[in-house]
Amino acid sequence: MTPAVIATEKHYTVKEVAELWSIGENTVRRLFEDTPGVLRISMPTLTKRRHKPKVTLRIPLSLLERAHEQWSRSNGR
Repeated sequence: MTPAVIATEKHYTVKEVAELWSIGENTVRRLFEDTPGVLRISMPTLTKRRHKPKVTLRIPLSLLERAHEQWSRSNGR
C-alpha cells in the first residue's frame, strides 16, 4: 500500500478500536503504540506536574485489519 493511500484511509482513535474489539483503551494503546504506520500526535505539556507529553494515536484501517488477521491466525481461529 502506498503512503498516499494510507494517508487518506480512515484512521481510528484508541477509544474507537477499544469499542470495536471490546477491549480496554490501555490494551489498544500498548498493542499499537510502537507499530510503524500508527500516527503519534504529541501535545506539549501545559503543567509542570506532568512529565510526559500527551500522545494521541491514530490507527489506520489497514493496520487494524492486518493486526486482527495476525492475532486471529496465531490464536488458531
